[in-house]
Formats: sequence, C-alpha cells, structure tokens
Amino acid sequence: MTSPEKSLLAAELALGLLPAKEQDEGLRAVARDPELLREMDFWQSRFVGFMGPVEDEVPPPRVFTALQARLFGDAEPRSVWRDLLAPENRGLLVLVLAVKLGVIALVLYALF
Repeated sequence: MTSPEKSLLAAELALGLLPAKEQDEGLRAVARDPELLREMDFWQSRFVGFMGPVEDEVPPPRVFTALQARLFGDAEPRSVWRDLLAPENRGLLVLVLAVKLGVIALVLYALF
C-alpha cells in the first residue's frame, strides 16, 4: 500500500466513513503497520477540532439517497409531483393555475 493510499485509509478510518467490515479490516491493518498508525493519529488530531460534544442523530433514509445521487450521479426516482413542485417550475405552475381559475370563472359567468 502506497503512502497516499495509507493516508486516505487513515482519514476514512478516523472519520468513520467505511462500512463495518472494511472498518474492522482497516483497524487490524493499523495494529500491524506503524506507518498507518502514525497516519491515523495524524488524522485524528486534525479532526479533533471538529469534534465536540455532539449527540448521535440518524438522518432519514432520503438524506442518504439524495447524497448518493448528488455525489455519484445516481438518479433519484422521478415523480410527477416532485417535478411540478420543483423550484424551477413554480412560475409555470402558478400560470397554469391562474389560467384554470380564469376558465372556471368564464364558464361560471356564461352559465349564470
């Protein structure tokens, strides 16, 4: 394993970004490799400033799905309602609703 790879692995271990199986394998590698242990200590010392008394909170699953889609380009399932209510379509939605109300008003005026 090259030095940049060790540094990346140590950073991921320090942040806890790896799945459980890879985390366990990484920690075993840290126990065997003094250079990797030094890298792990370095990254933990760098991240300690970010760590404070923070309570664990599990975000809803939709957050993970949205992050995956944004980071790796996996498309979220499309929905007609989501597309209609998207910020870029709100002007069109207001226009369509105004036209519908106008048509309803004209029909009611013509009937009565």
